[in-house]
Amino acid sequence: MSAVFSYKILVKGIVQGVGFRPFVYREATRYAIVGFVCNTPEGVVIEAHGTQCESFIKALRENLPDRARIDSMEIEASEFAPFSDFEIRESTLGFGSVAIPLDTALCSACQAEMDDHSNRRYRYPFINCTDCGPRYTIIQTPPYDRVRTSMKHFTMCSECLEEYNNPTSRRYHAEPISCPNCGPKLRFLDNRGDEIAGDPIALAVDMLKSGKIIALKGLGGFHLMCDATSDTAVAELRLRKHRKAKPLAVMFGSLEQLETYVSINEVERNHITGSIKPIVIVDAKAGTNLSTQIAPHIQRLGVFLPYTPLHRLLFDRIDFPLVATSANISDEPIMIRSSEIVSRLAHVVDGILDHDRTIINALDDAVIQIAEDRVVMLRLGRGFAPHTFALQHPSDNAVLALGAHQKSAIALGVKENMILSPHIGDLGSVEADGYFERTVQTFKRFYDVEPSVLVHDLHPQYASSVYALSQKKEHYGIQHHYAHILACMAEYGLSEKVLGFAFDGTGYGADGSLWGGEVMIADTHGYERIGFLKPFALLGGDKAIKEPRRIALSLLFESYSLDEVMSLKSPTVEAFLPHEIRTLHHMWLKNINAPRSSSMGRLFDAVASLGGFVQSLDYEGQGGMMMESFVEDSITEPFIFEVHEGVIDLSPMVREIISLEGDKTEIASRFISTVEAIMSYYADQYPALPIVVGGGVFQNRALMARLYRCFSEGRFYAQQQTPINDGSIALGQLYYALHNTKEKYGR
Repeated sequence: MSAVFSYKILVKGIVQGVGFRPFVYREATRYAIVGFVCNTPEGVVIEAHGTQCESFIKALRENLPDRARIDSMEIEASEFAPFSDFEIRESTLGFGSVAIPLDTALCSACQAEMDDHSNRRYRYPFINCTDCGPRYTIIQTPPYDRVRTSMKHFTMCSECLEEYNNPTSRRYHAEPISCPNCGPKLRFLDNRGDEIAGDPIALAVDMLKSGKIIALKGLGGFHLMCDATSDTAVAELRLRKHRKAKPLAVMFGSLEQLETYVSINEVERNHITGSIKPIVIVDAKAGTNLSTQIAPHIQRLGVFLPYTPLHRLLFDRIDFPLVATSANISDEPIMIRSSEIVSRLAHVVDGILDHDRTIINALDDAVIQIAEDRVVMLRLGRGFAPHTFALQHPSDNAVLALGAHQKSAIALGVKENMILSPHIGDLGSVEADGYFERTVQTFKRFYDVEPSVLVHDLHPQYASSVYALSQKKEHYGIQHHYAHILACMAEYGLSEKVLGFAFDGTGYGADGSLWGGEVMIADTHGYERIGFLKPFALLGGDKAIKEPRRIALSLLFESYSLDEVMSLKSPTVEAFLPHEIRTLHHMWLKNINAPRSSSMGRLFDAVASLGGFVQSLDYEGQGGMMMESFVEDSITEPFIFEVHEGVIDLSPMVREIISLEGDKTEIASRFISTVEAIMSYYADQYPALPIVVGGGVFQNRALMARLYRCFSEGRFYAQQQTPINDGSIALGQLYYALHNTKEKYGR
C-alpha cells in the first residue's frame, strides 16, 4: 500500500477573488487528495492528505488561474487527519497581509453567456464569474467575501446561490454573482438627477447618436462619453469640461474597428485584448473620420476596448467609437456617485447611465504605452492596482509613505508586503485632499494597522507633507528625485549602489532649489548627486511652467546679448512683443521672480519652444509629446554639450537649434539623442554600476526606445509594473524607510 503524505500549506500572493479555492478543489479531486482549503487574512491555508501530494503541490504551482499570483508557498509536514473528502471552508478574519484581488475585464465565457438568447443572463449588464468582474472597487475590508463587499445589499436568488455554493461552477464564491432576478439595476437620469422612464441603454444610445454627452458608471467610476467621430460633440465636451487640448481616450467596439484607426504591434494588441484592457497609447492612422479634436497636434492615441458588460451592451447598438474619459474636474479624483455628477458636472453631461451597485473604492483606468516591447506604466489603475510586492524579510512594523503632490498615490509597508495605491490625482483641492485621506484610511482598514512611521516628500508645502506633519507621529522627508530612483530599485528588489538618472519637471532639492535633471550614485541608504543640468531661469516663476517660451527665452539670454536676441529668427522670439522681451531680460538680469531650475522636463519645454512646436502649454508634458511625433530613429547625432565638475552645460545646443531654423524633425531627433548621449557619458564613467531611471521625462516613448536599444538588458532598469512618474514616489519613499527604520526590513 502506498504511503499517505500529509502537509499543511500556506499560499500567499494574489490568491483571493481569482478562483483560487475552486482551483485547489479541482486539483485535489484530480489527485485524490482529502483535506480542506480556506481563505485567511494570512493567505490561503490548505491541508492535504493523500498518496499524490507531491503531484498536487506541483500542480498548484504550475496550473494557476490567469489572475492568480503566488508570492510564497510555505509547506510543512503535518499529522494525518481522517478526512473523508476535500472541502472548501469559510473564510476566517483577523490581521492580515493578503494581496488585494484586482478588478478584471469581462471574460470570454461571460461574454458568450451574455450573447446567448437561452441563457438566463442574456444581455445582463452585471454578469461576472471568478475570472472577471469587480474586486477592489467593491471591497470594504478583506478577506474578500460577499458580506464585506457592496454586493452584501443584494440577496442571491436560489439559482445564483446554487452556483455560488457549487465548487465545480465557474461562479463558486464569485462574490459579485447576481442575475436579472437578484442583482443591481440600471437607470437613466437627466443632468438634474431625475430618472427618465424607458430602457436605460436605449436612452443612452439615443443621446450618443444625437451628439450628446453622457456619464456612464463603470467599474471604478464614471466615464464621460460622446461620439468620437463628431467634431461638434468632442468640441462641446472640451468646452464644457474646460479641457482645451489634453488628449482624450477613445473606446472602440471591437479590435477590428480599433485597427482601422490605429497601428498596433503584437505586444500592444495583447494588452489591448487581454484580461485587463487598459488604455494603451498607440500610433494613430492618418485620414480616418476620428475627430481632430481628440488629440490635437499629437499622432498618438489612447485606445481601449469595452471591459465591462455595460460598455459591451452599449456598443452592441453603436457602430462608432466613443470618447471615454474620466468624469472628474481636471486632475481631481474620478467621481463614483451620480449625485457628484449632478452637483459638479451637470453643466457637462446631458444624461447619466447609472446603477445601484455601490463603488466603494474609486479606480481610474490604467494607462500604459509600449517601448521596445516593454511596458511604460503612465497611470496605475484598474487591473494593476493596488499593486502588491512581497517582502523577503517581514516585520510587524507598519510604515506609510505619502507620495508627492502631483499624480498622488500612497504606499504601505506592512508585515510581508509593500502595497502601492491606485492613482489618486493632483493634490491641492478639497476633493483631491479628501480622497487622499480616505485612501489612507482605506489602507489602514484593509490591513488593520496604525502606521508607526510616516514618510513624505521634502517639499514643506505639498499637501501630503502637510498631512504627515499634522499627524504627530515619527516622520521624515525623502528627496523627491532620490525617491524616483528608489521606486525603480523597489520594483526590481535592488539594494546595491546604482547609477541613477532622475529626470522630471520639478522637485524640491536638498538645497532648497528646484531640481529635475539629476544624476546620482544611490543605494537604499543614501545618494550622492554627481551631475545635474546647469540651472536656468524660470522667468515669471510658475508662469514659465505654462509658457515654455519664457524658459526658452532665458536660455537665449544665456547665449546671446539682448540686441542679438531681438534680431534672431526664432519661434521663441516671435512669440513675444519687443517690449516683453526687454522686460523679461530685465527680470533675468536682476533675478526678479526668476527661480533657477535644473529640470530636464523644463528643458524639454524650452526646446519645444525653440523648435516652434508649442509656446504655451495646455497640459503637462505637451511639448515633449508634440516633439515625440517628429523623432526619426535614423537621426542619431546629439547636440553639443559640456560637463564641468558635474554641471551639464547645454548652452552650445541652444545655438545649434537656432541654426537649424525650425527643422522640427532634426531638432526633436537630435535632442532625444542628446539626452541619450548625456546618460551614456555617465554610464561610461561608471561601467560597473546598474543604470536606474525614474521621473516623468521617461514617459517619452521615443526616448525610452532609444535607451532600451542603447543599454544592455542586464544593466538597464526602468519601471514596468509601476508608474515611472510621480505616481510611484510613495513606493520609493517606502523602500527607503523599510531599509532605514530602527528595525530594518526589506525585500
